[in-house]
Amino acid sequence: MTPSEKYVAELCENSFLPFWSFPNPIGKKGKELCDVLVVCDNIIIIISIKDIRVSENNDVSLQYERWVKKAIHDSIDQIHGAERYLSSIDEILLKDRGVKIKLPPKESRIVHRIAIAFGSPETFPLPTGEFDKGYVHVFDEKSTATILSELDTITDFTNYLTAKRNFISDKTILIPNEVDFLAYYIQTGLEDYVAPGTVIAGENLWKEYVNSSDYSRWQSDITLSYIWDFMIQQLHKNHITDSTSQEKRQELEEAIRTINLEPRINRIELGSILENTIKNKLKARMLRPLNNSEHTYVFMPLNDKNWAEKEKELELRCIVARYENPTAKKIIGISIGENSKGENCFDIVIIVVPDLNNDFIEKAQKIKKELGYFSNSTISHSKDFRK
Repeated sequence: MTPSEKYVAELCENSFLPFWSFPNPIGKKGKELCDVLVVCDNIIIIISIKDIRVSENNDVSLQYERWVKKAIHDSIDQIHGAERYLSSIDEILLKDRGVKIKLPPKESRIVHRIAIAFGSPETFPLPTGEFDKGYVHVFDEKSTATILSELDTITDFTNYLTAKRNFISDKTILIPNEVDFLAYYIQTGLEDYVAPGTVIAGENLWKEYVNSSDYSRWQSDITLSYIWDFMIQQLHKNHITDSTSQEKRQELEEAIRTINLEPRINRIELGSILENTIKNKLKARMLRPLNNSEHTYVFMPLNDKNWAEKEKELELRCIVARYENPTAKKIIGISIGENSKGENCFDIVIIVVPDLNNDFIEKAQKIKKELGYFSNSTISHSKDFRK
């Protein structure tokens, strides 16, 4: 792995977590497929990285032409080759050749293609858009570091890729740097109608944004959200091991993938709830689905009284939560507490009930009545809780 490949792989691992970011997977005939492959839920991101020095030719246009061919078009060829191979398989072999990663069903895959080109001066424009065989995002070193640091969840990152692709398809963009377009995206959401053919121009947008009060406020707001990232790491580390049965592994991975797909804005609220639950050792909490999603959460503190039966209690609470939230087909229960060493522990339970039937409703009502789970308050929106 080259220094530039290692650098990008570490950025991806930090942003998307190591369970969904895989450097140098194996492709056709045992050759390297691409430099980084990200797989989470139905999302696949294919990343190719080239670090190419600019030639010493005195003709700047020739320098640019040669650099673009080696740094960008060669990456695009690798990306399309990787995509062809992935379209023929259901699992991918990792670099160590000892682990296979299951790919999402072919009919539901959403593929993003990214070429990362190092080695050029800032004056070299980066071609991006529809190439011969599909849309490819092209980043340089600066934009890669900034985007993966600022959009550091897989949902936020891929939302940006999709929004940008859709937005620029029928417009002229005169924003010289990717980071400036990122600032334009963050501040506008690209949601307001802009007529086809419109010219969008701007420079120093990123510099102005990071010096703004909005950016300072955002950096302050997201601090609590990173407990959510820590919890994901601990859940995966402690519960998905070599001794985990295949059936249990699939169940846990579905739950953890769902948790990982929460965008940063949701993690702010969820992280705040987690921290409050841990610090104050409050009763179990049930959250309304955020942003009309089809899943929601139960948070349950652990203590000496419920430690022995923690998994059963968490499961029963999730059943009641499913009954109380008709639109939440999936309930993820998370229990939080300290082990004998004083270290934070996270346990997880998931129940998936697409449709409520009479037997399930009767069971949930019985649990609620006999055990008193989530029985003494009402919920009007996501920041209200039942105890």
